[in-house]
Formats: sequence, C-alpha cells, structure tokens
Amino acid sequence: MSAAIPRVLQVAHGHTAFHPGGTEMVALALHRYWRSQEQDCWYLGAAESSVRASHPGTRMIALSDDQREAVIHVDDFLRFRLEQQDYFGSLREFANSLATIRPDVVHFHHVLNFGLEAIHLTRQVLPRARIVVTLHDYYLICANNGQLYKYHTRERCRGPSLSACMACIPTVGAEDFRMRSLDIGRTIALADRVVAPSMFLRRMIEANLDGCPPVSLVENTYVGPQSAVAERPAGDGPMRFAYFGNLSLVKGIGDLLEAAAMLLDRGADHFTMQVHGSQLFTDAALDEKIARGKARLGDKLQFMGRYDQDDLAQRMADADCVVFPSLWWENAPLVIYEALHHGRRIISYPHGGAAEILNRYGTGVLAEASHPAALADAMQKSMAAAMSRQTVERATLRSMAEFAADYAEIYAT
Repeated sequence: MSAAIPRVLQVAHGHTAFHPGGTEMVALALHRYWRSQEQDCWYLGAAESSVRASHPGTRMIALSDDQREAVIHVDDFLRFRLEQQDYFGSLREFANSLATIRPDVVHFHHVLNFGLEAIHLTRQVLPRARIVVTLHDYYLICANNGQLYKYHTRERCRGPSLSACMACIPTVGAEDFRMRSLDIGRTIALADRVVAPSMFLRRMIEANLDGCPPVSLVENTYVGPQSAVAERPAGDGPMRFAYFGNLSLVKGIGDLLEAAAMLLDRGADHFTMQVHGSQLFTDAALDEKIARGKARLGDKLQFMGRYDQDDLAQRMADADCVVFPSLWWENAPLVIYEALHHGRRIISYPHGGAAEILNRYGTGVLAEASHPAALADAMQKSMAAAMSRQTVERATLRSMAEFAADYAEIYAT
C-alpha cells in the first residue's frame, strides 16, 4: 500500500460512463488507483440531461456502490463565460457535497459544467482546503472550444489576442472578452497549485493567463487496462494503419483520408486503414470528406465504430501503426501513451503535445509538416520500415503508481 494521502475529491466535467474523454479517464484513474490503495478518495463529475436525467428531488447521482463516484446533473452552463448559472440547484448540490465530504484537497480537472463558481464555492465552504487545478486544454485562454484553433481559417492560434479572438467569435464584443479574462484570472488566483501535463501548455498558460500561480509539470501516462498485446511479425501482409479517437475535422480524420488517397496515387497501395471511434456531432464538411474517402479507398478503409477501454488491447493488436493527425495543439493526448504502451508504430504531425511526447521517448515518426502530403510521406516511410523488418520497442512509461505519486507530492506541498 502506498503512503497515505490527504482526503482528496477529484472533480471533472464528466464521467467515463457517459463520455470516455481523456480528462475524465485521467481523473478517474487517479481516484480508482488510490481507492485500490485504500485511500480516502472521492470522485465527482457532471452529467447533462442529454446523457443522464436527474432523480426527483436531487441533482446528485451515485455511480458506485460505495457512493464515492458520483455525478451532479447540470444543464445551465454558459460555455463562453465558463459560468454555471444554476445556483440553487447544481451549485448548491456541489456545496453540500463539499460540506459533507470535507476533503483536504479538491482537485479540479476542468471547470466545464461546474463553472468558475465551483472554485469560489470551494474556497468559501472549505477555506483551509488545498485547491489543485490541472489544465487539460486551453479553455482558460481560448473561448473557441479551448483548442487555440481558428476554424474560420483552419490555422493553429499562436496565442490569444483581442482582435484574433473577435475574429474567431465575431458575435461577442470586446468588453465580454475582457470580462471573461478578468473572471478567469481572479478565479485561478484562488488555486494553491496549477498543473499542466505538457511543457507546451505550460508555456502557453504562463504567457497568456494573468494572475495564474506558477504552473507545475506532471506528465500523463498510460491509464488504461494493463493488458498484453500480441506482436505481429513485421512485413507480414499489408501495412495496417489505424486511427483512434472521436471523428472530427479538428482531429485530422479528413487529412488522414486524403493522405491515404495520395498513397494510392503514388502506387504505394500495400496497406489498409481502420478507423476506431465515432462521430459525436453532425458536420456536413466532415461527412463529405468521409464519403470521398470511402469512394477513393474502397475496401482498404474500414470504420470500426466506438470502442471502450476494455476493447483497446485487441484493437491495438490489429494495428501495425497508429496515425495521429490532430490539427489543434493537442496537450497530452492519451492515444499516444496507449500506442506507446502497446508497442505500436506511431505517426504524428510535428506540433503540440503529441510531438513533445514522441521526442521525449525518442520514438515514432513525425511528419515534416502538418498537412496531408507530409503525412503521406511519413506513412510511406513507415511502410518501408515495416517491410524491412525494423522492429519497434515497447516504450517504458511511468507506472500508475509513479503517476499518482507525482500528484501526491503536489497535494502535500
């Protein structure tokens, strides 16, 4: 059993039972690891009515027999302002939970759904508790889905400015952007520790968020099941490329399909492509790209649908190479750690957190640039490496115990 930690409440904007996102996976993995070590830990997420209706008379929903995993039903969250308006419902339930559990540490993994108000409430209800905030994306400095991505010009944003932000969201006035910034700065100043999983995000936050305490670095790791993966001999059959994640244009699925079509045009057709994941939102432009990809690639392309963590080992075993072509500044994408854990070849665009991880472990293939032609070059290079029977060594990632110990140190200081 690991050394005792203070009573900790993990707060995330969801739960993997409803949305298996990376933030929820990290927060829940920390909670369940410490519960396995018989520590006094709690997990509180949020659930919108679209995924789970609340019970009569309460917005709290228990998800585990010991009631240490629960969600609060939320519906009145304003995304631009990061504001939860339901003071007499969701926020009152949150305050009651704080007063009942009385944690020594409240670890926020997001302010989505709970709102900035939740941090203020924590300081009011538990003035002596330590507040830790892990930033899993750029929401505190970017109002455009927290991605620092200019959808109208399809460019990555080098940092927020009033003119650039108003171009991204032209329906919002300058005074509203300024008030948003002030609200966030005053709220984050209440935190005792702020954590980033990547150096890139750390630099962005420190350069662009006024009032933020110094940001500590705690790198993510593989947080899924410790299942073994059967290796496939290199050069045996066509190269099996695989994409894992939600299907959206900003995740790069359009670029991947275009790159695969370029390989066919070059005569490099000794491959297949499996797409693992589902499309969460209707997007006509994405639908058009997928339709063109299906028509061009034919039976070389398979859409495998949504997957759970329990399915991941077998799906990874069916792949030779994981391609990660996300367009935005991904912070610390878990799919990279999953591919490293399972010993898969990895191809990524050379920007953001994915490139940072691969450079740290000295593995993977980074495209020369972040566009489909360069991605096709990297895929063709990986095909040649596989045919020449170049092996891929499984990366030695930090264990869950080591990952949790980093946060235990954060809680204690």
